[in-house]
Order: sequence, then structure tokens, then C-alpha cells
Amino acid sequence: MGCPPPDDRVYTVSSPQAAALTQELLQPLVERNEFEGALRISGGALDGADMGSGDTWPWASVTKQVVATLVMQDVERGALSLDTPVSVYLKEWPSGPEAPTLRQLLRHQSGLYDPEDDAGFVFDTLRPLDPMLCAERRTQAPGGDFDYNNCDTLIVGRVLERVNGEALETLFQTRIAEPSGILFAKFVTPDTRLAASENGASASEIALYGAAGGLAGPPNDLVRFDRALMEDRLLSEEAREEMWDGVPNLGYTALGQWEAMLPLDGCDEPVRVIERRGAVRGYQARNFIIPDFGIAVVAFTPRGEEEYAFGEPWSREGFSFELLSVAVCTK
Repeated sequence: MGCPPPDDRVYTVSSPQAAALTQELLQPLVERNEFEGALRISGGALDGADMGSGDTWPWASVTKQVVATLVMQDVERGALSLDTPVSVYLKEWPSGPEAPTLRQLLRHQSGLYDPEDDAGFVFDTLRPLDPMLCAERRTQAPGGDFDYNNCDTLIVGRVLERVNGEALETLFQTRIAEPSGILFAKFVTPDTRLAASENGASASEIALYGAAGGLAGPPNDLVRFDRALMEDRLLSEEAREEMWDGVPNLGYTALGQWEAMLPLDGCDEPVRVIERRGAVRGYQARNFIIPDFGIAVVAFTPRGEEEYAFGEPWSREGFSFELLSVAVCTK
């Protein structure tokens, strides 16, 4: 059978043409950008491009994209409404400014207090943050500008559990993992063995993020999630498109992800890109879905945001932009 390729080599066995293009275009790109970690491409001329081992990587805030999908499933079956204040679902919601809706939470327009912006807030490293604290301390009405806050998705996770009467872990397994063919991805526990990272957060720390960033799994499982979304195995086309509707004046924020038309090198017209990124100390994740081309691009690195810059696809420079250009525009 031979030995597996080194972790810093990109290869594919999907076809001789894809293998040649991978070595000609993708391997030099990886080396030039000094990318370390794991990389997968599904679909397109470089279909099957594979770099790095199948270790369990923290999905970090890519978890929010999965949670948004669970919400849209409940919206489709009439159990949830995107535009109903969440106080309807959470009877313990405190008095004060009006409660945000699920749409506002998923677009980070909640107005909730953010403990990560409060230098005086002391996090308990032994138990998850109670998101109701963020509701109790809020002073702003919802519906304002985009303001990223992990509490937003923690509240959404609580709504999902309350309405369905099941733990988020169970909802993920039965409604996301099984129909997607996901084999190993799960919510992290203190015993989860994660991919090595010199400065990475421990499994115990990542487990505390729950709905806001607690999933982990191998790259192929994230690709399976992407393909299930594109192939309507998780949501109807109508529900998926509502989830993927990015708002320009909110930085193209959609529900739990971003959506924009981006110019890529080698493509004649701007390309619709669905993006979800994640970062937790010592780890980064990038998940790109290009629905019009049927392509998914997944990348993980054991280097934090201060150690490695992915770049911004809209900036027309950096690793993310070059990677998408090669993956999508290569004929």
C-alpha cells in the first residue's frame, strides 16, 4: 500500500488530472504561504485535494454554522420563528430591554452584554458561562449594528434544547451527523484528543464553548456537512437560502455565517462564497462553501490568529484568497 504522504504535502487520488493540478498549483501555494495543518477540497478541478492527517480539529465558531442549520430545521417544521423574541421560548428571560429574536442573535445584533469586552469579568474555568447573565446585564435594545458575541449563540443553543426537549449533542447527532454521513465529529469533552498545537486550548477549555464553539472533528466530516447542505439533505433550498442571505450593511452577515459575491483570480465573474471561520487559542478553522460550483474548501491550522494570517478573501490577497482562486477557478 505504501506510506502516507508527509503532513506538509498535498495530494489527491480522485483523478490523474486533479493530481497533476494539485501538484502544479496547490502545493506551491501551500509552501509559499507557509501553511501548516490540514486542508481538504471537495468538488471542482482539484477534487479530493488532501493535506494533513485526519486528526480531530476544533471547529471553534464553525459550530455556529451548525447551530444555525438546526434553527432553520425547526423553522421549517414550525417549531421556531426567526422573528419572535426569544423570551417566548425562554420563560426565565429577565425584564428590561426587549428580547432579541433568533434572527438578531444569529446576525449578532442582540444588544446583549458581552463578558469578553469587560476587562473586570472573571470567567469560571470549570463550568460553562450561563448566557442568561448576558441577558440580565444588557443595557441595549436589539437590532443595532453587528457586534460579535458568543453569548448570542449560547442563547440560541438554549432555545433549541428547550423547544426540542433534547440536549444539543443529541440534536447534532440525529439531525446533522446522521443525514450528513458524519462519522466522528462531536461536541468536545475533557477527554477528547485534539490535533496537536503548541499553544492550543485544552479540550476542557474548548468544551466550555458549547453551542458557540464546542464541536470538533476531522476535516472530512466538515466537508460532509458542507456537501449535505449543498445537496439539500439538511434543509430545503428555500430554508438554506434564507440562512445564507448576507446583509451588505452588516458586513454581509447571514445567519451564523457570511455570504458575499467575491472576485477571484481566474474566474470571469464574481463568485458567491459562503464563509464561516473559527478561532480558539492556538487553533484556526476556515470553512468555505461555493454552492454555484458545488465546491467545499476546509482548512485547519494549529496556529492561532496572532501566529498565522489566513487573509481575507475579499481583500484579493492572502492564503484564503489564493486558495479559493485555485480551488474554484482552475479549469
